[in-house]
Amino acid sequence: MVDLRTRAWQWSKRATASFGELTCALFYERSLAEPVRPPANPLGAAIRLAEESDLDTICRLYADDPWLWLGDGPRDEAARGLYLDRLRRGERCFLAFVDGVLAHANWTCFTWGDALPGHPIRLRPGEVYTTDAFTPPAFRGKGVHGLVLGTMLDEARRQGARHAYTLGQVDRPDAHKGLRALGWQECGRVYFFLPRGALATPFLLRRGKTQPLFRD
Repeated sequence: MVDLRTRAWQWSKRATASFGELTCALFYERSLAEPVRPPANPLGAAIRLAEESDLDTICRLYADDPWLWLGDGPRDEAARGLYLDRLRRGERCFLAFVDGVLAHANWTCFTWGDALPGHPIRLRPGEVYTTDAFTPPAFRGKGVHGLVLGTMLDEARRQGARHAYTLGQVDRPDAHKGLRALGWQECGRVYFFLPRGALATPFLLRRGKTQPLFRD
């Protein structure tokens, strides 16, 4: 049955691809009531917070990934301003470097975060949202994502956060393994279709606990 559902989903995506993007977003949550222990650091990665001077590097990292990129196409120069706004409103971007090479980027949001198309998640006191985790191909499967995410969650907890949310995509199963290994639990799913060129979308189906994504 799982294989049939998977095949049906893949067929639906192919059938609609010329018109837009059919997506199933997975909503995850995790308690921060207890300390978070980041995984080991076998590559000796150095982690630091991004500054405004890092924005060009961050944009180059995301520009070719339509799921993460905030711009309208990879050459959208206006997207830089959206990432700048994130930093200036207090959201934090964690960067990991291995031998001076950028190996991972990830964000923690404390007020609101870019979640579903045209529909941000609005956070309450004690909540955080992590988003836009990206690992370049050369560093995938080497534990860098888990190391940075664990560090982010522990840092947020020390700042008073007690609950975390994040989103995944059903078509990226490798990322789900890393989330579950760090104690995340899938709590809901949102299905939507984003027509080409559109900035927002009607949501086709919601399952499970998705209410935090749809607060006014």
